[in-house]
Amino acid sequence: MPDFTRLRDISDQFGPSAALDIALIAVVIYSALRLLSGTRAMTQLRGGLAVVLVAVVLGRIFDLTVVNFFIDRSLTALLIGGAIIFQPELRRALDRLGRTGASGWFNRPQYSDVIESLVEATRHMSAVRHGGLFVLERSTGLQDVIDTGVPVDARVSPQLLSGIFFPNSPLHDMAVVLREERVVAAGCVLPLANDLPYSERQLGTRHRAAIGITEHTDALSVVVSEETGDISVALGGRLTHVDDEDRLRDVLKWLLAPVPDVARSRNGRAPV
Repeated sequence: MPDFTRLRDISDQFGPSAALDIALIAVVIYSALRLLSGTRAMTQLRGGLAVVLVAVVLGRIFDLTVVNFFIDRSLTALLIGGAIIFQPELRRALDRLGRTGASGWFNRPQYSDVIESLVEATRHMSAVRHGGLFVLERSTGLQDVIDTGVPVDARVSPQLLSGIFFPNSPLHDMAVVLREERVVAAGCVLPLANDLPYSERQLGTRHRAAIGITEHTDALSVVVSEETGDISVALGGRLTHVDDEDRLRDVLKWLLAPVPDVARSRNGRAPV
């Protein structure tokens, strides 16, 4: 039979302070999971939790003294290890919290300035045939890509974006990574797409890189051809050419900041 006396003692200890304690822990866990959702860190977290869970289950079932000893005394080490493994995501969260306040953890990023800056920069670059490659970080963290480039950490603007890719500048051959409304780094090295359709095998390195980063992450990339001035958008390993700046604006709004009045095709796909 259930020990109702024990249950009554536990319920008597549950007061306002206990409810507040549980609510705070729940908010912290929810915020952490929301922050890591869709990133590589979430995959690593699931793997780590699976290893710990297996160790706990085996230790309790088979009464493994050494395993149980390490599990009981490893909380501090796990916290330190988690801080080391997830430091890019933690830095990103603290930076976002510092710039936008507590609401920045729960509100959707605003891309309106980014979209207009990209449209204006690519319009100018296309007209004068300056090649360029812009990568917009979304849910999946791109810190490993950012680390290959030169830190910039500046607010996005058309002048900055087009200036980086001015011919013969030290950073014009690589990619620029944007995170929300800031240019995080320039001169970043991207993975190249290898398995391309036959019709796209003539693409150059810049376009292969634009596709490659979207094969491994949910990032969005915008590329300007140096030879033709054509503007293309890559997402999910697919490259789509856009005809003009208005079409590029519609595509970016549809993908980054969807609203009901953004133009869409009848089948619900992006307006390309």
